[in-house]
Amino acid sequence: MDFINISRQNPWWKDPSEISNDDKIKDFEAAHIQWQPRIKHDISFDNDRIYTLRGPRQVGKTTLVKLLIKDLLQEVKDSKSIFYYTCDLIDNEKELFEVINMYLDWSQAFNLDRKYIFLDEISSVKNWEKGLKYLVDTGLLKNTSVLLTGSHSIDIKHSIERLPGRRGEGTGTLDKILLPMKFAEFVETVDPAMKKLLRDNDLHQGDKTQDIVLGLFDRKIDTVLNLLQVYQDELDRLFEQYLITGGIPRPVNEFFSKNSIDSSTYEIYIRSLIGDLARWQIQEISIKQILRSISIKLSTNISWQSIVKDTDIGSHNTVSKYVGDLEDSFVLSTLYSIDISKKSAVVKKEKKIYFQDPFIFHSLRAWVMGLTDYFNSSLLYHSNPEIKGKLVESVVGNHLVRLMYNIYPSDVFSLHEHVFYWRKKGGKIEVDFVLRSGNNELFPVELKYQNQIQKSDYKGLYTFKKGVLLSKNKFDVTGNYVTIPVSLFLLLI
Repeated sequence: MDFINISRQNPWWKDPSEISNDDKIKDFEAAHIQWQPRIKHDISFDNDRIYTLRGPRQVGKTTLVKLLIKDLLQEVKDSKSIFYYTCDLIDNEKELFEVINMYLDWSQAFNLDRKYIFLDEISSVKNWEKGLKYLVDTGLLKNTSVLLTGSHSIDIKHSIERLPGRRGEGTGTLDKILLPMKFAEFVETVDPAMKKLLRDNDLHQGDKTQDIVLGLFDRKIDTVLNLLQVYQDELDRLFEQYLITGGIPRPVNEFFSKNSIDSSTYEIYIRSLIGDLARWQIQEISIKQILRSISIKLSTNISWQSIVKDTDIGSHNTVSKYVGDLEDSFVLSTLYSIDISKKSAVVKKEKKIYFQDPFIFHSLRAWVMGLTDYFNSSLLYHSNPEIKGKLVESVVGNHLVRLMYNIYPSDVFSLHEHVFYWRKKGGKIEVDFVLRSGNNELFPVELKYQNQIQKSDYKGLYTFKKGVLLSKNKFDVTGNYVTIPVSLFLLLI
């Protein structure tokens, strides 16, 4: 392959301040809303580790990498210890090895203590994991931290599984997932006053908020919740906005700068997803039909066969596989019913399928329904209280998955082992979500996004003899059950 001009790849080697001229950094600093993902603080470069960074399209993975590099440039003794490379033009693992080895050979002249290698769009490289495996096995990555990113999340997920035992030691997970802002991140990003309030009360710390959430199931109301209640109207207003923008930076910025979101922004996401799936030989028409069926049935119990009936796909196995691919692409989440006597999933029963982010939902719903005015179609959907409640349920489901991952972080975490729904035999009584802890304790969560809460709304929780009911605006303790506004609850996750 052609000789690589290392200085051109990393212009900040000669002058670290040059990182400020990077396009991603300039776009970030010029943005009206600047999101600093919490995951940024979960990546440590002190050990020899190979991290991956996955996530949905347009969520800001490359920007996060550039921000990490900018921070490193303030810490390292020699900026030559940082190597960033975009792998779009690398064809295979041999060329990847040559690129990295060229940098490693070049860097030897500078007696660097540690090296930091960032490989963007690694999924563009065929068999890239073989190149990394050889570098590890030959000891060439000693005293080196590596971060790999890629837009094709499915590729990275499957390829990294071929590097067992070669990714370094240490605490914390190696496979990092940059998801769209959850509601708490959205609040602290778009509202400086709320950010200060959260920081002043240590509500940006996972351990504290997890304790508050789990305490609700024992009817414990932390004193900070009484303080936050004062801001309930503000939280509700922010939640309404979140249901429109979701947590992807570009639509959030457009909404807060001009009170709308460009159609092109929705279409960038749609085209990116289509391209990713095409890479896996998944037909666009099949995905479109599946997503249309799921968007119509959102929040209802659904079987693979019922989706088959809405599509030209002949097999429920194919539908199951395609939904799995959409999960790996961070579009959907599937919840199974739980057998509460066995405390395990009933995989053959109907499922519940949710979208992982409101903006993703609005984009794909408009696309599959043939709507062209994306923003106004999202406002129209939002204006109907009954169907808006379905989207709220989807948001709650996504946040509960994230809660359980944060409590039980693992590179092999499976939502199907921690988050379920429950339906009593006969189908008349149901609980929207049931969380299962590591010691098999069950935590039921029911959503009633409505203005009035009735005694009958708690009947699904009676089987568990405890639980949390998420309301639109009610906050109290009734018997064994805590009722809390959904916006306040999500702020704690």
